[in-house]
Amino acid sequence: MKKVTDKELEMLQSLVKAINEGQATIGGIEMQKHGLIAEVDGLIKQLKQTQADLENEYGNVTVNLTTGEITEAEDADNPED
Repeated sequence: MKKVTDKELEMLQSLVKAINEGQATIGGIEMQKHGLIAEVDGLIKQLKQTQADLENEYGNVTVNLTTGEITEAEDADNPED
C-alpha cells in the first residue's frame, strides 16, 4: 500500500487543524455577533419606550443629550414659517 511521507502527512494534518481552528473561531465570533445584535435590539426597544414615556410627560419635545435641555420639536408636517 502506498503512503504519503511523514512530512507530507504532518503538513496535511497541520493544514486541516488550522482550518478547523479557524472555523471554530468564526463560529465563536458569530455567536458573539448574535448576542450583540439581540442586546442592541433590546436597547432600541428600551429607548423607544423611554422616548414614549418622555413624550407622555413633556409632549413632542427634543432633548439635548448633553445638557438635558428640552425644546419644542419642530413639526415636520406643519412647519411654522
